[in-house]
Amino acid sequence: MKHDFPSAAQAVVIGGGVIGISTAYHLAALGWTDVVVLERDKLTSGTTWHAAGLIASAGMSTETLSWIFRHSRDLYRGLKAETGVSTGFHQCGHLHIATTKARREAQRREMNFMRVMGHEKHEISPAEVSAMFPLIEIEGMLSAIWSPEDGRANPVDVTMAMAAGARKRGSASSKVARWMISWSSVAGCAVLQHRKARSGRKPSCWLPACGRARSGQRLAFPCRCRRWSITTF
Repeated sequence: MKHDFPSAAQAVVIGGGVIGISTAYHLAALGWTDVVVLERDKLTSGTTWHAAGLIASAGMSTETLSWIFRHSRDLYRGLKAETGVSTGFHQCGHLHIATTKARREAQRREMNFMRVMGHEKHEISPAEVSAMFPLIEIEGMLSAIWSPEDGRANPVDVTMAMAAGARKRGSASSKVARWMISWSSVAGCAVLQHRKARSGRKPSCWLPACGRARSGQRLAFPCRCRRWSITTF
């Protein structure tokens, strides 16, 4: 896909995994039309491709986590209608097992909190767990929390669906060709576009989303309110 890259960008997201693409998607949804994603290889070629893809609410104990779970689940449900790309989301429910009294007590606290936040959760017996999933061994099991709203999605499909949504709103993506480094800070970078390097990107905001790189130099990325320190590719 051909893109005409500007000489400046509102934001540059570094890393084309699910976190980087999600960042670009949500910035585009907020009206940022000149967001660029830089990826060293192909989208999802890092840790995203082998992620489990669980959309589970177990262990949620804050309003923020509750909101993130609900937003993610609802987003993955509706992305196909918006972008034409399926996320592979399947609402199969989730069983969270307790084998000790302490664990059961912690699960009950989490369950009650999530119910207050509007989520559906039920404590069920080992016999009910066995009826739902006959292959499980229930010896030593005290109880379980059943969360029918939970499910799973394909991380690669989720990323591609959000990438399609971000592109529709004007965001672009490109491979990194080389960094332009000045005094241990990224001053700009050269990008690959149709096998030709173009330079001069000076964004107002760098957003590192590349996780742990394999090797490279430690750099500080200038941002509006702070400096990021990450390892580049």
